[in-house]
Amino acid sequence: MTTLLRIALAAVSGLTGLAALYLVQSPGRVAHEKALLVVAITLLLGTTLLSMVWDMLRKSRPAAPEPEVALAAPLPPLSLSGDDGTVVQGEISKLLQLLRQHADANENFSDVLERARGELHESLKAEQVRIIISYLMIENDRMKARTANLQANLETSQRQIERLKSNLATAEAQGLSDPLTGLRNRRGFDVVLSAQVAACRDGGPPLSLILVDIDHFKAINDRYGHPAGDDVLKWFARILAGSVKGRDTVARYGGEEFAVILPATTVENAVKVAARIKAQLEQQVWQKPGAPNTLLRVTASFGVAQIAPGEGTSGLVARADARLYEAKSGGRNRVAA
Repeated sequence: MTTLLRIALAAVSGLTGLAALYLVQSPGRVAHEKALLVVAITLLLGTTLLSMVWDMLRKSRPAAPEPEVALAAPLPPLSLSGDDGTVVQGEISKLLQLLRQHADANENFSDVLERARGELHESLKAEQVRIIISYLMIENDRMKARTANLQANLETSQRQIERLKSNLATAEAQGLSDPLTGLRNRRGFDVVLSAQVAACRDGGPPLSLILVDIDHFKAINDRYGHPAGDDVLKWFARILAGSVKGRDTVARYGGEEFAVILPATTVENAVKVAARIKAQLEQQVWQKPGAPNTLLRVTASFGVAQIAPGEGTSGLVARADARLYEAKSGGRNRVAA
């Protein structure tokens, strides 16, 4: 190999090595970064292999001495022929990708790259490229161990996040539910009603609301005790929940007062729903737990309203509450709309 060709190979190897290091340490600054990185690594390996093949051919036959450029100290040979070269190239590509992803967690590897870059910058010879590859292969095993630990930690964190999300969803569901009846509580009622009011704006489907109040509930508590009153509330809640469709929402509005949100329902159909619930109550009796001979017929009053154009949640609730007061003042056990 002539001196000129040997210098050219060393220059190409050095420049491609520097280009690869720059792409690794400055991600995102160059367009088509991945493609350029592959080209740089390929040229680096190609020039190194060519230099090694030529050296082997020179040793196999006598040749006239020719002036040589001063080289660095001899290095142990690095086998990069055949499948080994493909393996090395693949490992380097994987390693460089891991470096971009986990640069902050791999300071030792960054130090190795800095030292290799300094040596390459001083000589720009193909032998220096082999030094860099040797460093990369040594650090590759360490990188694998660190990456495996990082992956295990990430998986553990992911499981913890999923568990927290599940706990949060459970807590949120519990925060919107009434612990006694299992229905939506007042907060859950507000959330659902706000969403339904927003959905029926601008010419959307109708929306109706029923407010229900158990008649003479205080007398039930006074006569049978608060535990019996709680049982009446649970019994009443089951009747309400069983009288509506899946798209409807039943909530405990407060105390002995309940609410039924009826999306896509006119006030006429809402009145029919209230009348059906009233009829079911009249046909059933509450039995005190542990006292089969203690039977009580429970009635309720109903106020029904349909949302008006441009009306918000507070307006709809106020009109339904006014109809409920009308039903109670008119003698209870009736529906007013």
